[in-house]
Amino acid sequence: MGHDSALHREARDWLLVLTSGRATTDDASGFKQWCAQSTAHAQAFAETRLLWENLGTAARHQREQEQTVAKRARMSRRAFLGGAVAASAALLVARSPLNLWPSLPDVMADYRTATGEQRQIELSPGVVVEMNTQTAMNVRMSEGRAVGIELLTGEIQLQVSGGHAGIFEVNALQGGIHAASGTLCNVRCLDGRVQVTGLDGNIRVAYQGRSEQLGRAQQTGYGSEGLSPVAPADTEEAIAWRRRVLVFDNRPLSDVIAEINRYRPGKIILTNDELASRKVHAQVSLNQLGDVASLIHQAFGASVRSLPGGIVLVS
Repeated sequence: MGHDSALHREARDWLLVLTSGRATTDDASGFKQWCAQSTAHAQAFAETRLLWENLGTAARHQREQEQTVAKRARMSRRAFLGGAVAASAALLVARSPLNLWPSLPDVMADYRTATGEQRQIELSPGVVVEMNTQTAMNVRMSEGRAVGIELLTGEIQLQVSGGHAGIFEVNALQGGIHAASGTLCNVRCLDGRVQVTGLDGNIRVAYQGRSEQLGRAQQTGYGSEGLSPVAPADTEEAIAWRRRVLVFDNRPLSDVIAEINRYRPGKIILTNDELASRKVHAQVSLNQLGDVASLIHQAFGASVRSLPGGIVLVS
C-alpha cells in the first residue's frame, strides 16, 4: 500500500489532530475506533506515526531505526493488528518521543492550555493562576474552595493574596511548593525537573525530606539530582513569557529551540551538534515564531528544510 493512499491520508489527518495541542478525549476515542476498523487502518497509522517519530533521531540513529522497521515488518498480520490497536490506545497515555501530542493525563486534566495558548484562572478568592503554553493541572478542593493544585506539566505563575486563608500548595513531581498570602512565584515543570522562582513573598519548596525557603528574586529546583540550593534568579527572563516574549541570555541553541518548540505547532528538529552548542543572546516575540527558522538560517548559516505538519529540520 502506497503512502499516498486514502488510508494514509486519513492517518495523517488523525496525526495532525493529535499533534494540534487541542486533542480531546472524544478525539482519542474516535481515533481508537478508526484505528481498530481493520489491519489496514492500524498499519497506515503505525507507518505514518513511525515516520514522524523517526524524524528527530534519523540523522544519528539511521541504522537503529532501519533495524526497528525491519523487525516490525516481520510481525504477523494478527500480531500487528493487536499491537497497533494497543499502541493506539496507549498513544495518548504517554508522550510521543517528539512531544507531538499531549498525554492522556494531560488531556483529562481539570485545566489545560494548548500549544501557544496562555490563560488566566481565578481558582478561588485570592488565588490566581496564569497558565503558560502546553500546561496541564488538576485542582484540589476542600470545603468548596481550592486549596492546592497538581501541576502535571508546563509552567504557571501563582499569586496568592489576602483573600485566601492558609497555605496554598502546588504539587509537582512528588515535591511541594507552599505559598502563603502575599506570594507571587513562577513554577515550571518540564523534562523531569521543577524550577521555582520567587517573585514576591516567601515560598517553601520541599522535596525528598529537604526544604528551602525562597524570597524575592531567588530560585531553586528539584529533580533527579535532588533539591538545588537557593540561588539568585533573573526574574525578567523567568516571567518574560507573561509579556509574550522569550529571553535567552547565553543559552545553547539547542535549549533555545527546545523552548520555542513549546509555543509552536509541529517541531523544529536540530540535527547538527556543532550548531546545538552555539550560544544565543536574543529576545523572541511569541507573535513572530513563524520567522524563527529563517532567523536561525541568517544568524548561523544553517540549512533549513520545512516538512508537512510544522516539522522543520535544521542542520
